[in-house]
Amino acid sequence: FVKKKIIIGVTVLVISLIGIYLLTRPKALGNINQVYNEATTSNSNISFSGQAGEKIKFSFRSNIEDGELEIILYDSDGNAVYELDQAKALETYFVLEKSDTYTLEAKYTNFIGDYKIAVYKVKRS
Repeated sequence: FVKKKIIIGVTVLVISLIGIYLLTRPKALGNINQVYNEATTSNSNISFSGQAGEKIKFSFRSNIEDGELEIILYDSDGNAVYELDQAKALETYFVLEKSDTYTLEAKYTNFIGDYKIAVYKVKRS
């Protein structure tokens, strides 16, 4: 009888933890993943809708062998609202100031290497 109660209690706890995780996990908004073995000049972008006050997480990794790489977030009017710092690895956050469609753009000039950036909507704490 005691074993049954323990099993039921553990099961309820596990189900509760899974539910909490599913409700609070970051929601993927998009990603860019590029690899260039020869010098390349171009850009890549993703767009997503966001609401005023939403917290956005950027997860960035790069291996830049040569050239330049800029990662910039634009609003629908084309205004740069956030620029990611140069880094090999970066986890950073930004709170959207207005409800809008945003575009995250990776601009690369004579770029050799690889990079990956993912954007998530996270729950405000």
